[in-house]
Amino acid sequence: MTEPKQQSKVSRRILGSFLSTLSGWFALNGFISVSTIMNHQESSDWWYFPIAFAIYSAMFIFGTWLLVLLPLYLLVPLRSSLWRWYICTPCGVASGAAIMFAFTRYTSPQATDWPVYVILAAIVGGITCLFGSLTSHRFHYDQIA
Repeated sequence: MTEPKQQSKVSRRILGSFLSTLSGWFALNGFISVSTIMNHQESSDWWYFPIAFAIYSAMFIFGTWLLVLLPLYLLVPLRSSLWRWYICTPCGVASGAAIMFAFTRYTSPQATDWPVYVILAAIVGGITCLFGSLTSHRFHYDQIA
C-alpha cells in the first residue's frame, strides 16, 4: 500500500520541478517575443525568430532540467537550506550563467555575443530556482525537522 503513495510523492516532485523549469522558459520566451515585436513592428514575419528561439531554448532548458535540475529537485530534502529562496535564487543565477558560459565557450569559442546568452541564462536560472523554492512546500511532503 505504500508503493502508490511513494509513487505519488515522486510524481508530485517531478511536476514541481517541471513547473519550475517551465516558469523560467516562459519568462525567457516572453521577453524574447516582446523584444522582437518592439524591434520589428513594421515587419510581417516578426514571429519566425520567437518560434525558432522557443524551440531551441526548450531543447536546451528542458535538457538541462532532465540532466541536472530534476535529480536535484528529487534528492534535496525540503528541510535543506538550499530551498530558502534567498539561497536558491542566487544558486540558480550562478548555475544558469555557468552552464551557458561553458556551453557557449565550448561550442563557439570565437563568438563575441556570448555574454548576452550568459545573462539570459542567469535570469532563467534565477526565475526557475525562485519559483521552485517558493512552491517547494506544495510538491514535497518531507517532514521539516
